[in-house]
Amino acid sequence: MTLRILYHGLGMAGKTTNLEKLREIYSDYVSDRIHQQTSEGRTVYLDILSLSIKTRSGDKEIGVELFTTPGQERFRILRKWIFGRVDGLVLVLDSTRSLEENLRAYEEVKEYGLSGVPMVLQLNKRDVGNLSPEEVRVAFGDVPLMEAVAIAGMGVAETFRAVLKEALNAKATAG
Repeated sequence: MTLRILYHGLGMAGKTTNLEKLREIYSDYVSDRIHQQTSEGRTVYLDILSLSIKTRSGDKEIGVELFTTPGQERFRILRKWIFGRVDGLVLVLDSTRSLEENLRAYEEVKEYGLSGVPMVLQLNKRDVGNLSPEEVRVAFGDVPLMEAVAIAGMGVAETFRAVLKEALNAKATAG
């Protein structure tokens, strides 16, 4: 079984940083990594991180393909292709931006028909941002919310495990 998890959010929200930290945390399980960036450190096109992990019982191996969407507006046309077959979604919210700005990324999720995909919210940049978890909970209701400082690795693995659990539960329910 292979699960495809998408990290989506505004430009500079921390999507690539999440994948970089996951590559460090799960270094023994990395099977492939594709990343291309500009000289300013911005992602060009998309990031891909492939992991091969064992279940808790150790009897099954699960492939996990993690993708990011390019946050820059000029790459918007590519997102429809990237949003293809997705088993789980992490919506990376930027605490330094307004709720209204962050909701633009969620509007794309709905626009491309992913509102039924298991989703976890990550409120990133908690060390420097003013957007409160309470504001996010009011806007998104029961969607699982994880707080993070991805640059320091805080909340990154927890977010990944949460979306993985949601995606696996959805697969099990679907049969």
